[in-house]
Amino acid sequence: MNNSSIIRRRIVRQLREVIDPELGVNIVDLGLVYNILFGDDKVIVEYTTTTPGCPMRRYLQQQIEEALKSVEEVDEYETNLVWEPDWSVDMIDGEVEFFAHPPPRTQMS
Repeated sequence: MNNSSIIRRRIVRQLREVIDPELGVNIVDLGLVYNILFGDDKVIVEYTTTTPGCPMRRYLQQQIEEALKSVEEVDEYETNLVWEPDWSVDMIDGEVEFFAHPPPRTQMS
C-alpha cells in the first residue's frame, strides 16, 4: 500500500464524520463524494449534493474542509462541488439504514 492509499483512507474516514443534516447519513455512504484526487501537494475532493438547490451546500463544504484539515498529512486542499454525474439514490451504499430515523410527522387537521 503506498502513501497516497493510506492518506486516502484517512481522508475517507474523516469524511464519514461529515453528516448530511437533512438525511442523517454521512456523505461518503450517501455517494456524495465523487473523487479524492492528489496532485501538486494538494488534495482535491470532488463532491455533490443530493439536489442542485440543496440549502446545505455551504455547510457541507465547510464540514468537508474541516475534515481535510484534520488529516495530518494534508497541508493544502480544495473542495469542488460538481454536478456531473447527477446524484441519485442508486449511489447510496446498500448498507445504509437510510430511513432508520425518519423525521417526525406533522399532524394535518
